[in-house]
Amino acid sequence: MAKRHHRCNLCGDDFDTGEQLNEHVERRHPKKDVRWWVVVEDPAKDLKFSR
Repeated sequence: MAKRHHRCNLCGDDFDTGEQLNEHVERRHPKKDVRWWVVVEDPAKDLKFSR
């Protein structure tokens, strides 16, 4: 079973909980619009984020 993770769609950083992601967004991207979606792939292997 894949581990659930939360990814910032603005910078690509991954977090273990939604709360950690919310804190990150409030700190790093306070004026940006964040879109949420479910991701089932392994972030380390399947979802490379290009910065």
